[in-house]
Amino acid sequence: MKHASNIDLKRSGLPGLCLWAALTAATAAAQISVPKVSITPSQVTTTELARTVLVQPAQLEARLNPGMSTTTLTFTLLSPITTEVYLKSQDRRLIVRLPDAPVRLTAHMTQPVSVLVMEPHAGQLSVLNRSGDVIGTVPYRVEPAKLVNQNLSLNYSPGGARLGLNYSVSGVPASIFDPRWSASANVSLKTDSGQLGGGVSVNLSW
Repeated sequence: MKHASNIDLKRSGLPGLCLWAALTAATAAAQISVPKVSITPSQVTTTELARTVLVQPAQLEARLNPGMSTTTLTFTLLSPITTEVYLKSQDRRLIVRLPDAPVRLTAHMTQPVSVLVMEPHAGQLSVLNRSGDVIGTVPYRVEPAKLVNQNLSLNYSPGGARLGLNYSVSGVPASIFDPRWSASANVSLKTDSGQLGGGVSVNLSW
C-alpha cells in the first residue's frame, strides 16, 4: 500500500503538483523546532539610589551666535551605578525638556544631556536622585553674541629703538549681506630721540 503523499504527477497534472508542494512544505515545517527564550530575574537590570554623579564639563560656557537669541547646552553625566536622576532648573530662562522624566544612567557609561537656554544669563542646574536629594550641580554661563572683535598689541624693537602700540576693532556681521568694517590706530615712540608717531586706518568692504 502506497503512502498518501505519493502522488502520480503525470496523471494529476498542475493541481497534483501544487498539492505535492504543499504536503512537502508542511512536512518540513513540522520538523523545525523553535528554541524557547526565557528571561531569568538575574537578567533584569535594576536601578539603585544614586548618591553622587559626575558632570562633565564642570562648567558650561557658551556665546550666542550672531542673529540668534537661544542656544543649546550639552553635557554628560556619569555614575558608578545604574540609576535614574532628574534635572531641575530654578530659572525660567533655562528649559529642561521633560523635567518630570528621569534620565537613566548605566554604570560607568556617559550619558549626554541637552538643555535649552532662552536668553543670555548665568545660573546653576541641579541633578537630583529619585529621593529628591541634590547629588550634583551644573553651573553655566551664556553670553550675548559679539558685536565687535577687538585686538591690542604692544611691540618693541631694540635694534630700531622703537616702541609701538596698536589697537584694532572690527564688526561682527549678523547677516551675510552686512558690510564688513574694521578700524585701527597705532602709536609709536623712538626711545632714543623721544620722537612720537602714529596713524589711524578705517576699512569698509561689501
